[in-house]
Amino acid sequence: MERDVFSEIAVHTGSGSPSLVYQPQVRYPGGEVVGLEALFRWRADSAPRRHSPLAFLPRLSVSQTSQLFFWVIDTAVAEARVLSNWTGWQGLVGVNVEADQLGDPELVPHVQRALHDSRWPAQRLSLEVTERRPIPVFPSVVRNIQALQQAGVQIAMDDFGEGYASFEYLKRLSPSQIKLPAGFTGGFERDPRNREIVRSLVALGQRLGVQLSAEGVERPEDAQALRELGVQVMQGYLFGEPRQLEDWAEFLNHGGRLRGA
Repeated sequence: MERDVFSEIAVHTGSGSPSLVYQPQVRYPGGEVVGLEALFRWRADSAPRRHSPLAFLPRLSVSQTSQLFFWVIDTAVAEARVLSNWTGWQGLVGVNVEADQLGDPELVPHVQRALHDSRWPAQRLSLEVTERRPIPVFPSVVRNIQALQQAGVQIAMDDFGEGYASFEYLKRLSPSQIKLPAGFTGGFERDPRNREIVRSLVALGQRLGVQLSAEGVERPEDAQALRELGVQVMQGYLFGEPRQLEDWAEFLNHGGRLRGA
């Protein structure tokens, strides 16, 4: 009999407990926090630090990955509602979903229940599709994506260009957002090809009506260069490391603009 997902994680990292941290997505310049990406962490009892999913995600089965996603989305929208009530924050929360979960028949009803139970608007939820695994070519994938989009949920392509057949999925999924990975968004002076790639993707996004955001932004000069290329929403250690909900509540209650921007 297959272990539940938290028992499986404990096998690989040690007994512990799950939690979420959040990294800000900011409008540049200005520093307005327009989104918070929920990131799963596992704090093993025997270790002072939290384990990233990269330590165990490849070892999970598809059903265990779905269990993990369902826990994350339930927790993320519930915590986002608390944060919004505390601070009046009106941004969106992003939750990662593995590509091979998109055809899961439980995906849409579970997302709908989570939104209903937490009274969180669908328009303020972004499902960020990761491409560590290929997206199955099933009619159920298209049906699920269309049902979520019709409900108002935003679909984002995470780490666009680093996974499987991204342009095919751009056509198939019609996302509202493309997230550029750190490999494209920094070091323009060292590799001018990055600048041309970003410039081309910005132009493509404008023609398709898709917003581009940049991940992995760590230096002010890269943020300025991205802005000049037309990227307005950014995420990375320049603006803030992943933090717990309580830290963001305190921050948002004291002005809510990041100095790095």
